[in-house]
Amino acid sequence: MWFKWFAWFKRHKSYDRFALLAAAEQARAKGKVRKAITAYRKVLEVDPSDHETHGKLAPLLAERRQLAEAWKSFVVAGEGYLRDMHEDKALSIYMQAARYLPHQIEVWKSIARLQVGRGRPPDAVKALLDGSRHFRRRNDRSQAIRLLRLAGEIEPWHFEATYTLARMLIKVGERREAWQLLESLAERVKGRNRRRACATLFRMSPSFVGAWRWVRAAIAAREIPFPRRSSWLSPAIRQHRRGQAARKICLVMALIGMIVVGISVGVDVGPQTYYVLLVGSGLTAVGLASLLLF
Repeated sequence: MWFKWFAWFKRHKSYDRFALLAAAEQARAKGKVRKAITAYRKVLEVDPSDHETHGKLAPLLAERRQLAEAWKSFVVAGEGYLRDMHEDKALSIYMQAARYLPHQIEVWKSIARLQVGRGRPPDAVKALLDGSRHFRRRNDRSQAIRLLRLAGEIEPWHFEATYTLARMLIKVGERREAWQLLESLAERVKGRNRRRACATLFRMSPSFVGAWRWVRAAIAAREIPFPRRSSWLSPAIRQHRRGQAARKICLVMALIGMIVVGISVGVDVGPQTYYVLLVGSGLTAVGLASLLLF
């Protein structure tokens, strides 16, 4: 009994939190990850709820591929900062966890929940979309669908979230629900997004009506691979160049008329001479008159 009390007293008497934290920081700065982990664990042996130390330990554990322990430390750190009303620090912890543990679905749900709490639903939806991209393998698609459904609850009919959810449902065989989502999207959106929804509907069920709907959506979206060169120019330059082109056309018309008149005067073309002369004179007159106007 006395031996246990003596061991406890010796251990706690020799405990110096600040010295251990300083040693851990120094070891981490030098790249000695294992030594830093040992120092942080000594601190946590005395105070297992020290969320600041857990926040420093978690990335090091993740680097050493001790992912289960790293996630526990990330959770303790995040919840501790939330209890202290430091939502920004908690969000930073979970964002850091997402870099090391992208296949942990709770990471993305926690980030989305914090973003909604901060009044930023678009950032929450973006986080859920980013998270769903890490669950595209056949066995992980159910996790991606969960994240995308949550995004739809935060922002109903968000195009990217709903469209990605529909495509994921097609892959898992839920074609009826996917069709309903895409039909609703095609009615709600315009432009390029409507063309994307119509294209996916056509690929699901090829038909003449579906093809025509797809083409109409593409035309309405004005999807031209490269814009015309005139669209790069300012209106003043375009107007000036139109005037130059019109003057050139009028000049060419007048020259053609003069040539026709000269040919009809110098060459006898028979009974048609009068008509040829009339046509040439008309072209010359119209060309010169138009040239004066432009």
